[in-house]
Amino acid sequence: MQPIVNGLETEFGQQLAFERHNAANSAGQAIMAAYGLRAHPSYIIIAPDGQALWSFTGQVSGERLREQIRGYVR
Repeated sequence: MQPIVNGLETEFGQQLAFERHNAANSAGQAIMAAYGLRAHPSYIIIAPDGQALWSFTGQVSGERLREQIRGYVR
C-alpha cells in the first residue's frame, strides 16, 4: 500500500502532514494503541488537535483514501 500513500503524499503534501509508523516497534505500537488501531496496514486522518477524524484497517484503494482526504482539506 505504500505506493498509494506515496502518490497521495505527492498530491496533498502541501496541505497535510503524512507520517508512517512501523507497527512492529514500540513507537508504532503505542500510536496504534492510542488510536485503537488493531492491525496493519491501518490508515488514520488526525486533526491538528490530535482527534481521530477517520481510520481504516486493511487494504484500501487509493481512490477511497483520496476521497477521505478531500473531505478534510481546505
